[in-house]
Amino acid sequence: MKAPFEEAQRRMVLIGVIISCGIATAALPASAATFSARETHRGLLIDRAGGATGKLTSNGWFRRPGEPTLVYREGGVTVAGVWEGSPDAAVVRSGTSDKAPLIGRIVPSWKDGKLSLTIEPAGGAAVQTTVFKGASKGGALDRSKSTRIGLEGSYRATLQTGGKDAGWLSVDVDPEGGTRFSGDLPASIPPALAAAAAAAVEDEVDYIYGNVIDVSPLVR
Repeated sequence: MKAPFEEAQRRMVLIGVIISCGIATAALPASAATFSARETHRGLLIDRAGGATGKLTSNGWFRRPGEPTLVYREGGVTVAGVWEGSPDAAVVRSGTSDKAPLIGRIVPSWKDGKLSLTIEPAGGAAVQTTVFKGASKGGALDRSKSTRIGLEGSYRATLQTGGKDAGWLSVDVDPEGGTRFSGDLPASIPPALAAAAAAAVEDEVDYIYGNVIDVSPLVR
């Protein structure tokens, strides 16, 4: 009787180890987020791995020629400017002068109304996104969406460089609570450039939301 009892004990221990490992594996995310941002009335609030925070805000309505559209601040200090307004790209520089060193560019493109981005860090390899695919409803983030309910939800794009996967970026669209972002971004993308990429997606969400038919323009 002793041998069968010891064998049963060994089996129970083995089963317990397998279950514990399975639980631990399930608890680990497939890819941890290194970047997150959320839309607020003050602009985009940025959280990065390690606890660093930043803020991307408007540079005001009355700007002098050559001043950026947006400014990126960390610790209350302006560290970068973002020049928008061109259909070709948003330009990010390390300061608020249009002569400041280039940090990078965000180049949007559309195919059948679906947005993708090319993120071009200065001196580094370009990082391209796929289109932002719906996580729960299917479909993608595209300009054919005509209702708020159709727009709401989570969308995720894969980041690629040199033809290989290099991370991901997701956007959670909630017109009531503000757009939220998270992602696992390559280290080659500086914080201000990552914030500008999120701002480009936010602009696209705002554009689509501005054309839905089930919400009055007065309350958008």
